[in-house]
Amino acid sequence: RCALQLSLLAVLLAVPANGQGMCSFPNDGHGGHIVDITATIGASLPAWLSETGLGEGHRTETWSMLNGDDANASELTFSAHTGTHVDAPRHFVPWKNQHGMETVDIGAMNGPALLIEAYDVPVLNREALEALDIPHAGVSRLIIRTDNTRRKLMHTTAFTPDYVAFDTEGAKWLVEHRPDIRAIGIDYLSIAALDHLAEAHVALLDHGIVPIEGLVLDEDNIDVGWWWLHCAPLKVEGSDGAPARAWLTPVNDPAGAKKPPRKCGQ
Repeated sequence: RCALQLSLLAVLLAVPANGQGMCSFPNDGHGGHIVDITATIGASLPAWLSETGLGEGHRTETWSMLNGDDANASELTFSAHTGTHVDAPRHFVPWKNQHGMETVDIGAMNGPALLIEAYDVPVLNREALEALDIPHAGVSRLIIRTDNTRRKLMHTTAFTPDYVAFDTEGAKWLVEHRPDIRAIGIDYLSIAALDHLAEAHVALLDHGIVPIEGLVLDEDNIDVGWWWLHCAPLKVEGSDGAPARAWLTPVNDPAGAKKPPRKCGQ
């Protein structure tokens, strides 16, 4: 995973004091509230295969007004796959090695999205996905909330290897049976289960699906059903991934459905 080093004015990276979860504003331009589903990048953020999380050193203040400088400025040093982030095809697909983040279709990540729940399921395999009753048509963006959220994995510093994600057969099933899906959001650091890391990623990325990983989908703030998804990853040329800011705003159900799909096991 590549290291991402940026030098930006700290003010440009300001985040709400509460970091993540619900953020309400009087007028968001859509007549409703904004729900921030981005993980806060900080020392306690879970990081890939790390027992101690992201740790200190991810941000170095190179200019400081406290030290007499004219501004505060920071240099950031962390993986392109830190926290809430997006994968580019070149992350796992050898024959798409030229497809970095600058080639990822931002339209695939922005628009009406269906949020569903898959609880009491250890892996998103063929059987689990069939039980979710994902609509055959009308869904271009799918967000899946799993037991990762109930276990608060995005709030747990140590990496959790038994997170819920796609296995290879589940990824292939989705591509074959729901070919209109262009982006999938998941509530932990990888769209693919640890034992199926390369194969499941390849199945999704090679089909053109954009994985949005590391989403914070707290149950108290976010109902199942239709939302307008907004996702803005950094446009880093040649990178296999990039951190992203992601949020939801209310939207009328574009498919006309009155009820969300049933949860797995119901």
